[in-house]
Amino acid sequence: MSDQTGAREVVPTLRDVAKQAGVSTPIASRVLNDDPDVRVRDDTRARILEVAATLGYMPNGVARSLRRSRSDAIGLVMHNLTSPMNTTVLEGVRGRCASAGYVTLLADSEQLAADSSHLRSFLSRGRLDGVILHVGHGYHEQLIADVSRHVPAVLVNSDGSGSVPTARLDDVAAGRTATEHLIGLGHSDICFVGGPKEAITSLGRQRGYEEVLREAHPAARIDVVSAGWTDEMGAEAARRILSRPRLPTAIVVANAVTAAGVLTALRQAGISVPNEVSVVGIHDAWFANHLAVSLTTVRLPLFELGAMAADLLLGTLAGEPTPANALIVDPPPILVIRESTAPPRAASLS
Repeated sequence: MSDQTGAREVVPTLRDVAKQAGVSTPIASRVLNDDPDVRVRDDTRARILEVAATLGYMPNGVARSLRRSRSDAIGLVMHNLTSPMNTTVLEGVRGRCASAGYVTLLADSEQLAADSSHLRSFLSRGRLDGVILHVGHGYHEQLIADVSRHVPAVLVNSDGSGSVPTARLDDVAAGRTATEHLIGLGHSDICFVGGPKEAITSLGRQRGYEEVLREAHPAARIDVVSAGWTDEMGAEAARRILSRPRLPTAIVVANAVTAAGVLTALRQAGISVPNEVSVVGIHDAWFANHLAVSLTTVRLPLFELGAMAADLLLGTLAGEPTPANALIVDPPPILVIRESTAPPRAASLS
């Protein structure tokens, strides 16, 4: 007898869904096949969809469609759609998918985190061949589970704990590049303003900052202030720094948008940048050159990040082996020097 006898995966049936949802099989079928004429209460519809997603049930017609054809559509679930950095990632995804014959459908991760039932319903009907998840920190685990249950998925610069392939930036190198610039100018009292405390992108950039500062000045204080990814959060972090008895001579900020808020708060407090405090932001964006003091930045390969994520997903769809983590090292982070950095004041006066 084969070792595999009796070990076949139990495939959930429509009857299983109906029974667990407490409805008739015909009603479950009509809801799951998106029959526009079926009349059920919203909570009943939601319960049926939830049970189907939990059980991993897929209508037979959809399963046959997924085996034999494709929908020619890739989903991109993205957080903070207004961010100028994220739009560059989107361009990379869309360009690569278009060249492979796919259209890209965009969704907001914050909305889906609040209610992913519509996404699960959309996926269960086979309307996407795969999904790229560029999601924010703290709430993406359930989205990953919901998506990967139905279709292949890829993460963008997030931690999926190995459950799905991930395209990553070299955030450690970005933090190193920013800090090396300031060390080269003569700074040793350098503060790091990060994103959310547990965000892996911010932690990687913080690690690069800490490595360089310890290498150059072993006795220097590691000075980290948690903020977030908005200008308002950057301004609040700067105000906390301004409340200290003594200011650092330089600040590395984990995000250019956050850095814009830091610059605003410093200006409002009458602090001269870069004469009193130098500021470097990680990520480059169109606005960096148009601030009251143009911002020195570390440019990261965001277009290439989107293209790499698309390549990972397209390779998976083609049945090709894909790495669990694809780190983009070419092109490397690039320093873009503008007006916001200079030697520390004591050094410039000596």
